[in-house]
Amino acid sequence: MSDKMSWQEFRSVHTGIKKEIKSIMWNSYKEQDAERYLEAVKTAGIETPEEVKAYLKITDTDGDGDVDIEDVEESDDTLMYIEYSKTMQQLHRFPHAYTAVQKREMEERLREIAEKSRPTNYNCSPTDGWQIWFGPTQQCLLINTSKNLAFTCSRGWWQRRYLNAQYVDRQLVHDAEQIARMRAQYEIRKKLVKRPPLPDTEIMVPTTAADYQMRE
Repeated sequence: MSDKMSWQEFRSVHTGIKKEIKSIMWNSYKEQDAERYLEAVKTAGIETPEEVKAYLKITDTDGDGDVDIEDVEESDDTLMYIEYSKTMQQLHRFPHAYTAVQKREMEERLREIAEKSRPTNYNCSPTDGWQIWFGPTQQCLLINTSKNLAFTCSRGWWQRRYLNAQYVDRQLVHDAEQIARMRAQYEIRKKLVKRPPLPDTEIMVPTTAADYQMRE
């Protein structure tokens, strides 16, 4: 087994990286969380040092010539988020394809995943403030500013569900790294949920005229 690097050694092979990203890398390295480490590597735009590959036991398993996130077996959390996204999409796109019992079971599973993957003290209310950050890619950062909790979502997810939402501060930036840095800051503070919020449970914003009147 390869020896674990000290912070000084780790820092010496991770130069020219934003402080927030380096902190995520170091914590991931210490916890031997290869998937999370490689996500940070991708954000930073660097190559994985050989010392890290050895300690985290990362190899080019897909034979593409690079060591990246595709070379790491998906974690239980990642599989859970994939299930969450797929189930939510199925219910939204094909609402009439399932029986009432099937829909209840799918909705219950979404609630289970949501409860398991969010901070235990998070409670959303209809008057919470929201902010969404759009960048040059599909990836967005959606923030409950009242509760100081961020969710990840895609531009498509937002447009399908909350295109006409009111009381949401929309921010557009042309630098993908700015959103990555913000995401890293929330992750360091353990205030990042790596999936879209569950509608009407984890996010409550008016989207129709009737909703606006109730809010007023």
